[in-house]
Amino acid sequence: EIPAGTTALVGHNGAGKSTLLMITAGLIRPTSGTVTIADHLAGSRPARALVSFVPDQPALFDDLTLWDQMIYVARLHGLSEPDERSTRMIELLDAFDLLERFPRAMSKGQRQKASLLVATARPCSVLLADEPTTGLDAESKASLIAALGELVAGGTSIVSSTHDVDLIDASDVKLYLSGGRIVPA
Repeated sequence: EIPAGTTALVGHNGAGKSTLLMITAGLIRPTSGTVTIADHLAGSRPARALVSFVPDQPALFDDLTLWDQMIYVARLHGLSEPDERSTRMIELLDAFDLLERFPRAMSKGQRQKASLLVATARPCSVLLADEPTTGLDAESKASLIAALGELVAGGTSIVSSTHDVDLIDASDVKLYLSGGRIVPA
């Protein structure tokens, strides 16, 4: 059971961090056991309505501006414009200049920010983030960690897979994985 707040999934490459996030997001099925989100089986419609996922490789449309992608995701979830949390994220990540840009013209760090903005354009109770600080400079990383803290303060639980010491230190809970299992620290 993962409590509300921020949780860091920690472990070496291949430990199962990304796999656990993808199972929780409902993108792949577990080979054994079950994952539930608020008593709903991961991957079910009710669970998917609660979860937003930021993959380690940003999955963005190169032929739509960031703002168009945020509008698209918001409308898929019944909103006329992006959720108010994403508007705050734009400010915290200093990403105003990215809104009218196409992802193909963004750096890796900018695409990482864009991916988080798209993920927060819709309502969610749980944000899953796979290596969210990859490609970010020190200032952007600090801004992202602060932004995640604000999401938590607003009631969103965040589960991140990471090797980033700063993100691990900022997390309320640290879960260590090895061989696809949670192990003692």
